[in-house]
Amino acid sequence: MNAKHTVSIGTRYAASVLANLTRGFILFITGLLLARWLGPVDYGRMTFLIASFMALKQLLDLASSAAFFTFISKRVRSKSFILYFWKWVGLQFVLSLTLLAIILPDTFLKLVWGEETRILIIIAMISTFMQHHVWSIASQMAEAQRKTITVQLINVLMVFVHLLVVILLWILGQVMLPLIFVALILEWSIASWIAARMYKAENNLKNLNEKDTAHSVFKEFWIYCLPFVPYSILGFAHEFADRWMLQHWGGPSQQAYYAIAQQFAAVSLLATTSILRIFWKEISEAQYQGDFEKVKIYYKIVSRGLFMFGAVISGGLLPWTSEIIHIFLGEAYLAGLSTLVLMFLYPVHQSLGQINGTLLYATEKSWIQVFIGLGFMVSSIVVVYFMLAPKNMLIPGFGLGSEGLAIKMVLMQFLQVNLMGYVISRIFSWQFEWSYQLIGLSSAIFFGFISKYIFTNLFPNHIVINLISSCLLYVIFLMTFFYLMPWLLGITKKELLVFLKRKIITFVQSKNGK
Repeated sequence: MNAKHTVSIGTRYAASVLANLTRGFILFITGLLLARWLGPVDYGRMTFLIASFMALKQLLDLASSAAFFTFISKRVRSKSFILYFWKWVGLQFVLSLTLLAIILPDTFLKLVWGEETRILIIIAMISTFMQHHVWSIASQMAEAQRKTITVQLINVLMVFVHLLVVILLWILGQVMLPLIFVALILEWSIASWIAARMYKAENNLKNLNEKDTAHSVFKEFWIYCLPFVPYSILGFAHEFADRWMLQHWGGPSQQAYYAIAQQFAAVSLLATTSILRIFWKEISEAQYQGDFEKVKIYYKIVSRGLFMFGAVISGGLLPWTSEIIHIFLGEAYLAGLSTLVLMFLYPVHQSLGQINGTLLYATEKSWIQVFIGLGFMVSSIVVVYFMLAPKNMLIPGFGLGSEGLAIKMVLMQFLQVNLMGYVISRIFSWQFEWSYQLIGLSSAIFFGFISKYIFTNLFPNHIVINLISSCLLYVIFLMTFFYLMPWLLGITKKELLVFLKRKIITFVQSKNGK
């Protein structure tokens, strides 16, 4: 592997991790403040609006943004290619706006979004579209040319600005959903415009723009996206059904409990978020160059490392679930305790799912994702119905609310991720290994609970001392554990020692000013 290129990946990943940790912390604080200041009902309304339009985005996008990033990661594309794709994005926006503003009747809007006004629904759609679709595409363009550091700086700046806006609204006594959504529209419109301008289209090749005609671009996307058309349609039904049934049968408060649990669970996904596009770029390029050994090495190290990162975070947070709710959210959210416990387990395997999906996208083996995904989405809709439906329905369910949705998410994801991992191993002729999941996650949870137990018995009335001391002991347990079993991280003990030695030397040199 080229040393310069390896350093480039490491530098970009380090910058991405640092930025995502900062961004994640800011988003975490913003989410907690909104949950407190809005209360469970309004916070549940807000999260359902966002979730419903996230599902709609999947339906309209039809995996075209994934195809776009894969294509521009392989090689620099022409201005015509980029322009055609942005026209497609604009068409999605116009269609969404026309449906909500003109075509759909009030009765349909009431069925889906309850008592929400049409104008609030439209504003929520625009803010979700700008933040989660336009910004995603614009940042992909910059990432494709390895502008990771700049993109992450913009990302951090925008979420910090939004935190300041939320605090300002609270000071003014105006923490209301319309103003929050309008702020998001303005913030991410600016960020997207800046990021998109970082992409330098190819101008040197003769007749390149002529080659990228509307027909050729459409054909290129059609071949990639066609297998995902049924997947996107069913994906929309799957995502929307989860949140709509929870809102319809559980109400906004149950929606809020689930959403805030997702907010905490997202902490474990920070490392995955940081590496995902870098991993996508490098895998796509390695596949294009025919370097399948590099694909295998990247996949093993990244998948295991990210799984264990998630396991460590979840294992550390699980024992403190009750204290977390009391300190950060207040008694209004105590009814969501079980949901939060379950959702702490969710991101552990979600990281594997995202890595598996990224590998398949980047290597253009989309049929695997489609085939497995379709089967699990159909079964998931059935499972979530029985988890959420009231007991007095014609076909009765368990009426478990947010807790039922959390159970479904954890269980179905565990099964899907491991099935997909097995199929990938067969396709690429790799050995399928799953023991690291069982050993790594169970050990992290055990160390987390034993660390808390030791210090809560020594200092029963000092929560701050208990928290700090148990965290330190937890880290010591884990460091010893990974030293003895480095294969859990996808590396050997020799590689681990070389890595640690290099970091120590770098640290000492920096302290000595060398």
